[in-house]
Amino acid sequence: MGLDLSSESQQVLVAFGCYLLGVALLGIVSHRFLTRGTFVKEYFLGNRGLGAWVLALTVAATAISGGTFMGFPSLIYTNGWIMALWICSYMVVPITTMTLLGKRINQVARLSGAVTVPDVFRDRFQSPALGLTASGLILLFLAFNLVAQFKAGGLVMKEALRLPPAPAEFLRAVPDEERNLVLTFGLADGREEQQRVPLPDEAARYVAERTTVNVEEREVVVHFQVGERTLSKQVKFPPQRLAGRFDKGYVIGLVIFALTVIGYTTYGGFWAVTWTDVLEGLVMLFGIVLMAFLAVRVVQPIQGQDGVELRGLAAATEHLRQQDPALVSGPGPRNYLPLGLAFSMFLMWSMMSPGQPSGMVRMMSFKDTPSLRRALVLVGGYYLLTYGCLLVIFVCARSIYPTEFLREIGTEGQPDSIMPAMTRRVAHPLVAGMLLAAPYAAIMSTVAAFLLMISSSLVRDIYQRSINPDASEKTIKRLSYAATGLTGLIVMIGALNPPDYLQYLIVFTGSGQGCSFLAPMAITLYWQRATRQGVLAGMLGGFAVLFGLYVLGWLGVGAPRASRFLPLELGGVDPLVWGLLTSIVLSIGVSLLTRPDEEQAKRYFP
Repeated sequence: MGLDLSSESQQVLVAFGCYLLGVALLGIVSHRFLTRGTFVKEYFLGNRGLGAWVLALTVAATAISGGTFMGFPSLIYTNGWIMALWICSYMVVPITTMTLLGKRINQVARLSGAVTVPDVFRDRFQSPALGLTASGLILLFLAFNLVAQFKAGGLVMKEALRLPPAPAEFLRAVPDEERNLVLTFGLADGREEQQRVPLPDEAARYVAERTTVNVEEREVVVHFQVGERTLSKQVKFPPQRLAGRFDKGYVIGLVIFALTVIGYTTYGGFWAVTWTDVLEGLVMLFGIVLMAFLAVRVVQPIQGQDGVELRGLAAATEHLRQQDPALVSGPGPRNYLPLGLAFSMFLMWSMMSPGQPSGMVRMMSFKDTPSLRRALVLVGGYYLLTYGCLLVIFVCARSIYPTEFLREIGTEGQPDSIMPAMTRRVAHPLVAGMLLAAPYAAIMSTVAAFLLMISSSLVRDIYQRSINPDASEKTIKRLSYAATGLTGLIVMIGALNPPDYLQYLIVFTGSGQGCSFLAPMAITLYWQRATRQGVLAGMLGGFAVLFGLYVLGWLGVGAPRASRFLPLELGGVDPLVWGLLTSIVLSIGVSLLTRPDEEQAKRYFP
């Protein structure tokens, strides 16, 4: 079976291919930088030579990821304007990230010759165990995060391909005990496949006699009776599959994404990641601003409460108000963001980001303090424009697609698919291809940074510093290439069957890194009295508390939550608050109870 690409999809792919070609060329050019200086410093840190503009764009591109362009839009689409409050603290993230640790971590890394975050801990306290613990936590969290990012990349490319559903025959539809309507289809090879669609309401009754089949469009229209109302749903035929299991469009998209990002990251190292971050940062900014402009234009006019015709963003907001007043006011649908949780979310975003090892590595790589100061202003403006445009786009998306991408009601796709679907809706196919490159660029930049961090943990922190300190540069070079490539392939396999809500997984990994590394790194850099025992206790304690609250949430302990992926919110606040407090108390408390190495500390506190 071929790809059956429509002419529209072919045009999208042409534009998309131009972007991928640019990425490949940057990877090839970046490889030449690896011949300068020491391979390890060039491959993993760029020899600490980033200026203001490059630093700003690489910080922004690394932080803005699949969660930003896939998970966050799905939450805006589902919950409406309350998401502006949910994300508002991200506007101060550059200040907390780059001001709190930036200058000092760069100084300490230069003093010790540290190339990775575990290097900083290991060299500051002369503790291999501390370095290995940091490496283990980084590997754990980044593995989870990479699966989510790879899924996002596969979904974007799947939307670019947009393969038609598989040829099939509709056989029957029967409600099940879990409040789903189960549609059964007969495939051309004789197999049967089922599509499960949630009922639109607990009181909904399936009206079998009104079911219609559109063979040309490969979809079934089913109807429900809810009191005096009649509701309908469009259910697509099953997707084309490989090996009878995996969505063909998603797998092809995933493979294309994986081979591209693994290839340029492995071949070009830090400079490939950095220069593609610059390209990707510019593509993201251009794409998201253009898309916001187009999204506002396609919203249908509507009469407001005072009888005046509304257009653009005002019309989109009125559409949401008429669908559900909770979409335009706090705390949002199903009490999504009560005041206590909103406050803790503000703390979460602003305090989580400085604790991200990927951001710490960028702070270790700038060339001087003026570059850091200018980059801080640039990144702040970049975030404000990006997230403001995303809010506008997906408020408009909810007005254009009132129910199609809602998990409870939707029929065209899952919430994480709203970004690529909206892109195809608002623009000509050639323009859509470039717009789709914006979320793709965000995902690629984050994946590349994370792949390089995992490779550095495996090769630098574990092999070179713990197993074979005398390894030759040639051996390190080969292992670095192998570790980067192999990690990407393993994650690609894991992403074949990923979880549903991307943003929840990304929030978990980001929160976990913040609880594990923020307080330990802060006292490592700024407190002469800190000890390796205190840092280790803070690292493990913060991780344990946050992970424990997530496990309790996954087990269903406490009040009902919007998703089974959400954690237990003890006291009505986000688990990050408890994890961070635990990490701070243990880091300081255990350090006060143990004896520091004063001679070692003098090197960093003259």
